[in-house]
Amino acid sequence: MLHNRSTAFWITISFFGMMTGTIFGEAIAVLLPETSTVLRSFFAGALEFSVGPVGFDLIVFRFALEEIAFKLNLMSFAGLMFVGYLYRWF
Repeated sequence: MLHNRSTAFWITISFFGMMTGTIFGEAIAVLLPETSTVLRSFFAGALEFSVGPVGFDLIVFRFALEEIAFKLNLMSFAGLMFVGYLYRWF
């Protein structure tokens, strides 16, 4: 039913779909006039999830991240549905 694809494939497709939708929503918000604040918040309003700072030190190797963040908005889910629709053709 799912065309015998691996789980990693589905996670990657979901990630790129959500990224595409978020970028599309941000682009629409930039193009809207300043007076339409409700539409701007609809397209660009987002939930942000972040983790940080993360790091470890193994004497020989040290690694640190200041922050890992995800930004999702309503258009992220529209992008997810769009990529799912495109998948039907490929």
